[in-house]
Formats: sequence, C-alpha cells, structure tokens
Amino acid sequence: MRKLESKKKEVFIEKLLEWNKIHNLTGAKTKEEIEKNIIDSLYPLNFLKKDIKTALDIGTGAGFPGLILAMAMPDTKWFLVEPRNKRAAFLNYIKTILNLKNIQILKKRIEEIKPFKVDLITSRAVMKTKDLLNLVKDFIKEDTTIIFYKGENVENEIKNLKCKIVEFEKRKYLIIKGKDVI
Repeated sequence: MRKLESKKKEVFIEKLLEWNKIHNLTGAKTKEEIEKNIIDSLYPLNFLKKDIKTALDIGTGAGFPGLILAMAMPDTKWFLVEPRNKRAAFLNYIKTILNLKNIQILKKRIEEIKPFKVDLITSRAVMKTKDLLNLVKDFIKEDTTIIFYKGENVENEIKNLKCKIVEFEKRKYLIIKGKDVI
C-alpha cells in the first residue's frame, strides 16, 4: 500500500487536533482516532489501479478520505468537494501548509458544480448509494472507478446494482465501475 509521508501525516494530525478543539470538524478527537481514519482512508490503495489522473471526493469534511488519498497519490489531480465553510477553510489551510499542489478545493455542494469527467470518485458516509450515484452520474465515464466508504448495512442500498464489496474491519468499501452506471 502507498503510504503518507510521515512528516505530512504528523502535521495533518497535529493541525486537525488543534482546529477540532475550536471548530469541531470531526468526531475523531484523539491522535489514535485520527490515525484509524487515515488507515480507513488509505485502505483502497491496496486494490486501486495506479494510473489515476483525476479524482473527485464528495463531502471531504476534515479530509477523509479525499485529502488523505491526495497526500498518498501526489501524481493524481484531486478535486475535494466540501460546502461547509469551516471544513473547506481547514482543507485550504492544510493544502497550503503542506504544499499540496495536486488538490483543488471546491467549496460547493456537488449539485452546484459544472460536471467534468474523472477517473476516480470517492465519498464517505454522505448519503444513500443510489442518491449519490444520481448526483455524480455526469462526472462518470466508462472506465471511472467509484469507491463509496460504507458501514455495515450497505446491502440494503445496493439492490439491483452491479458492484463489489471489499471489507476491512467495520468498513465496507463499495466499488462500482462507471460502465455499470452510465
């Protein structure tokens, strides 16, 4: 699995803990909880193809999974969609202090963004699978990979949907190919 540069990871954790005390950006309140979120964010790198040029993360929040994946995939252009002011400000701050040139933060809802095609779409705990697929359909091309980070009850959301589920701890990674959606 590709990893995060240790110094960048430590700065991210330190700054998230600092900001989280004031702005409540995430439920992860300790270094250990943040590290679990980082591991969760990075796990798909075990099975994700390596030639991804563009990626879109919907509802990036405090950085999971989009910012973390962008840090581990510096050759991929990442578009992080986060409409909330405090979270978007934090993402911009981290992007600046870590000099992450492969990231663009879009402070909008996904519905407000003019569609463009990407190689990878990720999202963690934003909304039901079919609703989210409907919102991102115009960003999908035939060879787009879609990875939604889901909880234990994902089976209820995927009836009549061609997909694969990879499990790791309590997470279920829902993998969908663009050709099966468009």
